[in-house]
Amino acid sequence: MVLIAGILRKARSNKLYTHEEYLRFEEKAPHKNQFYKGLIIPMAGAKIQHNQIATNTTTALQIAVRGLNQKYIVLNSDQKIRIDAEDTTVYADALVICEKPKFWNSREDIIVNPLVIVEVLSKSTQNYDRGEKFMLYQRLPSLQEYVVVEQHTPLVESWYQIQENTWQKTTAHGLESSLALRSLGVTLRLDEVYEHIVF
Repeated sequence: MVLIAGILRKARSNKLYTHEEYLRFEEKAPHKNQFYKGLIIPMAGAKIQHNQIATNTTTALQIAVRGLNQKYIVLNSDQKIRIDAEDTTVYADALVICEKPKFWNSREDIIVNPLVIVEVLSKSTQNYDRGEKFMLYQRLPSLQEYVVVEQHTPLVESWYQIQENTWQKTTAHGLESSLALRSLGVTLRLDEVYEHIVF
């Protein structure tokens, strides 16, 4: 067991793995796992509402950045993110890259330069997503904005890095609201994020 954000999470094994061993394991694993300082930790399975909100958010981001002068790439939850400074590899629910992806060791399934990261909160992961996972993400030099999306109420929060180690929080609540994503210069509409979601 490993303590992450105050929650005991069961690792696949007590054995410490190298990152390369984890990658070989992950290629054959039936479910996603994250790598945390030598431990392979199973990810909680997401339910349909979580997946729908994540898909809605990815789609809304894709539409929002289309046509901008700057090129942005929007990716879904299948993309691994490597945080070398913490010897950790994780998945996010959505992310945005500016211009072109930078790959870890030339592996196209692992990127190191997300500009924006989005996590859809669930009861089992919200403390981790708001706490330790955000702290891990802050070790990524490219990250400018971190967005968390509530699952059971229309509420989206953004932390935007206004200067090194200083993050400013903005909140949008209600389906009629919008959230400005300052790193991209676009607005995220909550009615699009929560399309077809019943509260």
